[in-house]
Amino acid sequence: MGSILRSSITILVLLSVCAVVNAEEERSFEDELERVEEALRTNPGRALPNTLDSCRQQQGYAVKLYHMGMETRARRALKFCFDALEIPDDMSAEEIVQVSQGQLKSKADREYKKAMTLTPDATSGLEIYRECAACHNAEGWGRKTGSVPQIAGQHRKVIIRQLADIRAGHRESVVMIPYAASENIGGAQAMADVAAYIESLEISVDNGKGPGDNLQHGESLYTEYCASCHGATGEGGNEELMPRIQAQHFRYLVRQFEWIRDGKRGNANAKMVSRIQGFDERDVSALMDYVSRLQPAEELRAPLGWKNPDFN
Repeated sequence: MGSILRSSITILVLLSVCAVVNAEEERSFEDELERVEEALRTNPGRALPNTLDSCRQQQGYAVKLYHMGMETRARRALKFCFDALEIPDDMSAEEIVQVSQGQLKSKADREYKKAMTLTPDATSGLEIYRECAACHNAEGWGRKTGSVPQIAGQHRKVIIRQLADIRAGHRESVVMIPYAASENIGGAQAMADVAAYIESLEISVDNGKGPGDNLQHGESLYTEYCASCHGATGEGGNEELMPRIQAQHFRYLVRQFEWIRDGKRGNANAKMVSRIQGFDERDVSALMDYVSRLQPAEELRAPLGWKNPDFN
């Protein structure tokens, strides 16, 4: 009886080993490399910087071996990354991204909620904003080219949410990271303060606009797909965390819309992502052209030639 039991256990162990080997063989080297690249990019296990650096070196070594025709050795080199970054054997590249985004969102949520409990001080926010003005300019109007968005008059809670997402890595922004980091501007109180100041700035309607050749189509799309969330004139909503998009620069709107549609913006609204999958280049251009021409309420608009007196 004992020998039969031992034999059964041996068979089960061998079957399990074979299953793992077969699963590994089913994945191509390119698949394995993609899993490592996603883990390096998103760091779901929160590995230390030196571990990430070591993995990048092993990844480069593995690619060289693979191109030399030594696939077995290349896979062994990648195995170091799977162990170091704690990547489960059954986790796909897409699942690695999902796990990481969930962790980053949780981190952003905590800082956002903390900022919401604090009383904002717009005077302190001005001093913080002086660094932001290097890109967004003193008035918060950004650039008509769309390389920098207009943030003047944006809803306070929306600003805090986006800052929290950027700081946590839930929304990627290479340019913003050094400016928004807590090491530079401070913690949750700083976010609350600077958001209050930015919200108080008057909005420019002399923003970058599109070609203006398909506005009727853009209006139709906006009415059907966007107005229910962003409002009839793109005013958004503070409590709903819905961004104000009126008078935003055309090229910035196009870029962000395409990133959201294509899954390149981590903190994108899932409902929006699903709704805009069928939008082609013509649709995007027409819609964002129409949005760029939406106007804020008169009391929110900056007078012609207005300059921020806080910077004079």
